[in-house]
Amino acid sequence: MIEQIHTERLTVRRFYKGDCKDVYEYLSDKDVMKYIEDPFTYEETEEFINKISCENPRVYALVENSTNKVIGHVIYHPYGYDNVYELGWIINKNYQGKGYAIEIGQALIKYGFETLKLHRIFSTTVMGNNQCSNLLEKLNMKREAVFRKGNFHNGSWIDEYWYAILENDYFDIS
Repeated sequence: MIEQIHTERLTVRRFYKGDCKDVYEYLSDKDVMKYIEDPFTYEETEEFINKISCENPRVYALVENSTNKVIGHVIYHPYGYDNVYELGWIINKNYQGKGYAIEIGQALIKYGFETLKLHRIFSTTVMGNNQCSNLLEKLNMKREAVFRKGNFHNGSWIDEYWYAILENDYFDIS
């Protein structure tokens, strides 16, 4: 569990009920949600925040330090084993293209291997989301698997890609 992680421009923290307006701004956007699921209603956004504001969150708010605005969220939690974590993110389209995803991805990978002593961190994406695939490769994650037609999205089955970085890969690069 993360209390807070800070980078030069961003903070990862728990969600607060007062974050709903900012979160709705990106979860209701069809472009942002294109590869994830259908856009959320305001009520679904409230339910989402209530659900993830638990004692042991798996999803955290991504806050721009200069504005204190929630510009997205990160998924960061154990997966199957205590020393294996899933990493993911969603960022408001008005804040994409500013290097925020790489900045927070690098920070969470560093935190995972250097502080939590993880063995492995993985991420998933789907066919067609080339921007995400390219980002994962910039984070030195390797594509390990293709689950053919493994994700049902927008009425059809599409391939799902799994990427990962291992602790020895991280320390060899560092």
